[in-house]
Order: sequence, then C-alpha cells, then structure tokens
Amino acid sequence: MSKNDENVSITTKDYEASIHTSSSPSISPLSPPSSEIVRKDVKKEIIRQVIRQKLSKMRHLVLPEVISPDYLDSLFPKLLELFNPQTVEYNGGIAKVKQWKISCYLEVMEGGIPCTNPNMPLLNLFTPLLHQCNDLFTSWYKQQHSYEIRPNVHDIKVKRIMTFITRYRPNPGENALLKHVDGAGKVDGSVVVALPVDRWSDTEEANSFVGHGGGLTFWDGKESVVEEEEKEGKIEEEKKEGDTPFGGKLGCRRQYRPKEIQYDIRSGDVAFIDRAVWHQANPISKGTRWALVIFYDVTKVLVDQKEGI
Repeated sequence: MSKNDENVSITTKDYEASIHTSSSPSISPLSPPSSEIVRKDVKKEIIRQVIRQKLSKMRHLVLPEVISPDYLDSLFPKLLELFNPQTVEYNGGIAKVKQWKISCYLEVMEGGIPCTNPNMPLLNLFTPLLHQCNDLFTSWYKQQHSYEIRPNVHDIKVKRIMTFITRYRPNPGENALLKHVDGAGKVDGSVVVALPVDRWSDTEEANSFVGHGGGLTFWDGKESVVEEEEKEGKIEEEKKEGDTPFGGKLGCRRQYRPKEIQYDIRSGDVAFIDRAVWHQANPISKGTRWALVIFYDVTKVLVDQKEGI
C-alpha cells in the first residue's frame, strides 16, 4: 500500500488546517491523497497528448488544471507568509537579466547555486505537491523519450536539482522572464505549475493579471519559412530571385524555423519542458502572477530482470 493510499481519509480541509497550525518547519504537514492534488486520469492524457506533440516535432506539453486549484488555494495564505525572494546574480543571457530578485528558492543546486539559503519552511509546505510533480514529470519524460527508454530494459530516475517560486509584478525587471532555456540548457527537463491569483493580500480584481498579459510562449516544433511568407504575400518576390526552373531558390522550401506558440495559463495548469526548449514567461502590465518552477536531472538505468522473476 502506498503512502497516498494510507492517507486516503485525509481531506483538503484536514491538510489546510495542518499547514496553518504546524509550528515546526522540520515536520512535514499531513499529505492529502494524490486524488485531491492531481486531476484524475491525467497520466492517460499525458500519453495521448505527447503522441500528438511528437507528430508535430514538439518537445513540450501544456495541460490545463493538472493540479487542483482548490488544493493550490489551500497553500496560498501560508505561501504569502513564507515567501521571501532572494537576490541572485546571472550572466543575463538573452533575457538580459543580471540581477534576479523575484524568486524564492526552495531547493538549489550543489555548491549553493544560485543561492546558499533555500527557504526550508516553504519547501516543507510544498513537499506533497513536489512529490506529485516528480511522478507526473516521470510519466511525461518516459513518453517523450520512448524511443530511447525501452520497456523492461530501461527505467529512469528523476531528481529535482532546483525548485523555486516566482512572483511577477508589473515593475521593470519583475514583469516577465523573456526568451530563454532553463538552466542554460544544462537541465534535462523542467516543470512549471501555475499558481493562483492572490485573493488573500488584496481583492482578486486588484491582483488579477487576466487580460493584462501573462501566460507562456514557446518556440518549438517546425514551420516552413517560405510557406509562412506565401501566406503573407511575399512569395512572388522570392520567385523573381529564383534560380530553379520552377522559380524560387533551390531548396528554399526546406528552410524551417520553430513555431511560436502562446498559452493562456491559469491556476493548476502545468507545462512539461524538455531540455533546451526556448520559452518565456510573458510580461504582465497589471496584478501579480505566481509560478512554481522545478528543474530536473534524469538518469537512465537498466532494469534488473531478476526483480521481475
């Protein structure tokens, strides 16, 4: 019997009471059953949607309400109390951000990267959710990389190597994280969980970013550059410059670029992102937007055939 099965009698109300009364950050709060955290049958949906995404050469997946918005609501008052962003230095990258000060780190890489003082009480609060994210990421990664993970031969071990919560506000340097790849391309995958609009420190109307930006943009898959130009009425000019019997430059229809895909993100939505996929957290001009981000290291291991005998 799993730990989640043993806790099947624990309700969201029980869990909410436990996180607001626990006085010691070293003691984990009651863990609600997975059915109260994760939407039913979401793993089956992951399999179906990954197959569709792979047909389009996509290496990311965004699904709605994977995590229960009610469960996330139960965490938020304590999150507001514990959230204490650390200031860290980055090389800037394409997002041109050198000093990042809107994230609170729950887990950091070896050597204290990017900071040496992770927020342990906040980690304690989010641990049940992080366990579920590990499970979901494992399911997604196995399906996404099914060509290299052979059933009954290989398995994978996933490890969180960085976990943080980011609060976006409509201030310079705080309203977005522009086009980037997670961990400078050195992590095997990542998960982004959209957190609720803050309805506790002020009214929902005051803190809502809906209609004022936000969401995620990905550059993934492929689209033909020439086909896009044809839609925009630019193909005639290309044909005039052509050097083939049919007009157009030799091989021009084999020129591709990543598609730009935008998602309107709400509480409980989850993005699964493969290694080095370009994306961004879109700017907001009003309210606040919160997100939980996890970076993963993945190790492929051989299954001991004797274990199944």
